[in-house]
Amino acid sequence: MNVKEMMKENNSLREQMTPFNRSYLEDMILHLRGSRINPLRREELLLEAAQQMLQAQKKGKNAKQVFGEDPTVYFKEVMESTPSLPVRSKMNYYLMIPWTALTLLFGAMAIFGLVSQWSTGSTGKFGQISLFTLLAVGLGSIVFIEMIMKWMSSLSDTDAPQVSKFDVKALGVYIGIAVVIVFAGLYLNQLFPLIPLSPWVSLIVFIAGLIGLKFIFFKK
Repeated sequence: MNVKEMMKENNSLREQMTPFNRSYLEDMILHLRGSRINPLRREELLLEAAQQMLQAQKKGKNAKQVFGEDPTVYFKEVMESTPSLPVRSKMNYYLMIPWTALTLLFGAMAIFGLVSQWSTGSTGKFGQISLFTLLAVGLGSIVFIEMIMKWMSSLSDTDAPQVSKFDVKALGVYIGIAVVIVFAGLYLNQLFPLIPLSPWVSLIVFIAGLIGLKFIFFKK
């Protein structure tokens, strides 16, 4: 079975569980989703656990009697033995995010700049860009993607995803970062130099960025 098929089977097994066992298994799912275990291997482990849990349930046992008090401990050995991403892979990942964000930024600058030039005869604010904007987009894109990935890891594996736990502390941190970036931008944007930028140059940079994504990050 592939990942999607195993997830569907897992959902089907969960429907047959008691509320306590279902909640226990969902804690297992959340724990594994935050790990670096291969998605296929992750679903295999969860499916095996669900099958084992259901068999024990038919014999009058609950999940704690089978897997222990803490649902996160059962997979601890597997998670610890899973190698971390190679340094090069991590570098490529954190380089690809701002590369993509800046490529899209230059693409937008090119489109709006050319439209403005065609309609008004002037590129206006799309004919220049602040160095701070480049830095903010590059670094901010990493924070944004990490926030999205963390949120996705908190979703359940049901067909209709639902947030199982609401992390108020993490939300506060992200909001704080966003507020700092906004207020810093209002002040720092005036200190950083403005770079003249023709829409045609933006278009060339955009195309170069797309080519780089294709041959550097998505090469087979």
